Amino acid sequence: MVSTKTPIGPANTELDTGPNVHILKDRCAGCQECIIRCPTGALTLDSEQWIAVADNSLCVGCRQCFRTCPFSAIYVDGPLKVTPAYPVHYELKGSLVGQVDEVIPGFEDFAELVKATERCLQCPDPTCVKGCPTHNDIPGFIRAAHDGDLERAREILGLTSCLSAACSRVCDWNTQCQGSCSWTLAGGDAVEIGRIERYIADHTSAPAIAPTAKNGLNIAVIGSGPGGLGAAYELRKAGTQVTVFERDSEPGGILRWGIPSYVLPSEAWRPSVENLKEAGVTFRFNEGIDPASATKLLNEFDAAIFATGASQPTQPRIGGLDLAGVEDATSFLEMAKSLIGSEGFKPTLNGKKVLVLGAGNTAMDVARSVLRLGGTSIAIDWMDERFARGRPDEIADARKEGVDVRFLTTVTKLIGDGSGHVVAAELNSTTHTSAETLPTINSGSGKTINVDMVVLAMGYRVDDEWKALSNSIKLGAMPKKGGYRLIDRRWLGSGFFAGKPSLAALSYDREHLRVESAFPVSDRIWAVGDLRIGPSTVVAAMAQGMSAARGLLADLDKEFGRETKGNTGDRPVYVGSALIVDDGASDAVKEASAQIGESLWGSGWEVKTSDIAHLDDLTMLGTDLLIFGAQVEGMPMARLSRKAKTQFPTLPPMHGKKVATFVVHSLSAGNSKQELADQFASKGAKVMVSGQIRSRSLVKDSQTFAGEILRAVYK
Repeated sequence: MVSTKTPIGPANTELDTGPNVHILKDRCAGCQECIIRCPTGALTLDSEQWIAVADNSLCVGCRQCFRTCPFSAIYVDGPLKVTPAYPVHYELKGSLVGQVDEVIPGFEDFAELVKATERCLQCPDPTCVKGCPTHNDIPGFIRAAHDGDLERAREILGLTSCLSAACSRVCDWNTQCQGSCSWTLAGGDAVEIGRIERYIADHTSAPAIAPTAKNGLNIAVIGSGPGGLGAAYELRKAGTQVTVFERDSEPGGILRWGIPSYVLPSEAWRPSVENLKEAGVTFRFNEGIDPASATKLLNEFDAAIFATGASQPTQPRIGGLDLAGVEDATSFLEMAKSLIGSEGFKPTLNGKKVLVLGAGNTAMDVARSVLRLGGTSIAIDWMDERFARGRPDEIADARKEGVDVRFLTTVTKLIGDGSGHVVAAELNSTTHTSAETLPTINSGSGKTINVDMVVLAMGYRVDDEWKALSNSIKLGAMPKKGGYRLIDRRWLGSGFFAGKPSLAALSYDREHLRVESAFPVSDRIWAVGDLRIGPSTVVAAMAQGMSAARGLLADLDKEFGRETKGNTGDRPVYVGSALIVDDGASDAVKEASAQIGESLWGSGWEVKTSDIAHLDDLTMLGTDLLIFGAQVEGMPMARLSRKAKTQFPTLPPMHGKKVATFVVHSLSAGNSKQELADQFASKGAKVMVSGQIRSRSLVKDSQTFAGEILRAVYK
């Protein structure tokens, strides 16, 4: 099979030589993985020898075939056959002081847009979509934009995003969509996905939200930042009655107060709020919900999604933080945004030196705002720049404007004058050799500098009182890296990991966090964004909000004990869904799973099966009952199988999920039955019944256990 999608623009015809495809005939198995993913039709199958055949005249050198071949039977050399990308230029109009205009321009006109879209290969298996935290249909909206149908392009974006104009400005393209572009993975310049999306969003209006028929649900969303807006958008589209609670007098959260206008103008996100209002979403301002009253919402609403962010500034353990002139980034940015560009603007920091603690994206926003208020700024971070958490382009733009950004530098003391105002800071150099370790302070390297103000911009953490919202997960905790099960094996098949393993792993971790956001953290309570995982990004928070909304809808739409409306032959009409998962350790567990499934199916249940290594988390979310079986190993010391113990920690939180567990054993189950049930209880699941099945009476015991499940469900 050859892809029917083709690149929508010309290749670079100025090259003297093109790419060459080499197929190793002794390795090629004719699996056609390369053929179905080739975007230009350069590969076909020799049906007599059953090997791939290449047409070099059609090859553009994207090397998707090389990345996806499971047998290393193909490689490509030679240049990439693609026209150059438009460079992104920093553009400052006039003086920096008081400046509110954007400094990173979009495309000048439609002609530039079209030239950018022509570089898109329209890949059959687009890795750029996997790199996008919200999985925008990137080839789809690029194709529509190229064809001049901007309204259709905006509709496509609206399927997966409610903040396109904002995300296209503040997303870190190089670690997301553009970093995952086929051209990037091949060593070239990406299609300018972010600027294409921006042009579409700036030249169209977001499609009106057309709710489906009312679903009868009344949901509260707490917080109107990107996570809350994403949740409200997805819920309202599904016909849900939505009320958004916001502690401030205006919506937007970090979009409003935390990102300067020269990076994100208000017209890039406010229309999204108006769109929700017009669709019937209710906003209640000046109504903050504290953790103590959070559960009381459930007396008025069917469920709640919390997107309150992380508001507690991270502080260094040094003296002098209580001095006047020491502020947190939130307060400073709110103040700066209200002043810069205002009527009668005056540079309130004229001649002042401001020390910014931190060199992440927020710190760069603070430091650059200082310059626009007439001051000078020094931003310090104790990490090595190689491991910096800020976007390289943000740091580069800050330096262009005059911010003194110093890495491998930390503050050890703030010094005040007689009136208690900060006047100096003691700085020390640090050593930092690995991203996995903390820097160390170099003794004897102290140096004192004079400062007029200090701004804490080292990040935020969740208030401890919010952590009591869930007993099953640790809210606000930075997620671990790696160690996840494979959500979708197509991630491997796409060649993403073969192209840029570290970037693919980052995207893969984001995907797990997005999927896990679909699971509740407490009874009828979901949490997203910074509150759920600690420091997040605008697009990640929005994606998690939308995922939580879908998870909520799937969860609340599933009710046990549905009334049976009749029979289909000897089988009652569907009354529930069950997902039976085995540990993959033995055929006996698989056979027991099959017997249990057959008994449930005969009682009117919809039944799906899987082993834990291939378990789809979203399928688990949408099922009424999860049934998990594990093999007991070892004689005489009976214990759960090694596979079960290895894979179990990778399962998502399951607060309130109804679960049945069983173990299969030959001689003795030991304590494994209780151990397995306790494992699920520790994840927050509600274990309805646990059992043990003997190998010698497997069929009988499996049927008996199925009966126990039904009695537990309907009692």
